[in-house]
Amino acid sequence: MNSDTITNAQLQNWESFCSHIGDWHGSWTVYNLEGELIRSHECVRSFHLSSDGSQMNHQNYSTYADGTNKLETYGPHKKPHLRSLHVNDSFSWGSQELKPGSAFFFETGFKHQDRRRSAVARYNENGTLDILIISEHLGSKVNEPPIPPANQFSGWRGIEIKMTPDCIVSSPAPSSWVQLEDLNENYLSLHLKDGVSISIPQDIKSETKFFLAVEWLVNPNLLFRGIRHFDVSRFTSFTLEKFQR
Repeated sequence: MNSDTITNAQLQNWESFCSHIGDWHGSWTVYNLEGELIRSHECVRSFHLSSDGSQMNHQNYSTYADGTNKLETYGPHKKPHLRSLHVNDSFSWGSQELKPGSAFFFETGFKHQDRRRSAVARYNENGTLDILIISEHLGSKVNEPPIPPANQFSGWRGIEIKMTPDCIVSSPAPSSWVQLEDLNENYLSLHLKDGVSISIPQDIKSETKFFLAVEWLVNPNLLFRGIRHFDVSRFTSFTLEKFQR
């Protein structure tokens, strides 16, 4: 297929991306590998569509504890070419393959009504691992009450959808509940701020299959889980699981 060919799958991915239009006021919190808070700052992520609908303008306006500010501009993202995958109010993007001596990162997140949550992990060149949790609310900052980890609830029933790197989405299929920690007992699993949990390798080795899992307990009766899958060479698919009880 010609690289300039636009597919219906790409157009649907773009339309799903456009559901995130607006100013998302959030807290960006960095944790260590024990789940302890290291630092935090405020950030407004803004996504605004051009008047002709052909591109999305994206800016991040950050405010730090010392009072300094920083404005960063990305894109603009031109329809329908995106590095990110979007399906049913979930999104995921990041490194497509593991390259020796290079950093490797991903972000996976979810939107529910006027709230968004996402997790970012970055495997640095020096072997360290950074974990960032982003909690956002559309239009203004809102402090929400804490919620217990998902593993304190039972009776989950789920469905899953798979999405390939070229934006092809599968039909929904039943998904059995497995606690996040049990997906791989050797992975680093942390339950962090605002109902967000992760399960990821502490280090990634080349020539091995692995996955990167993020979940958000929206409320005691609704949970989203997103998993990025990699084979021995590169990213192969993104799975969105939606559980209810």
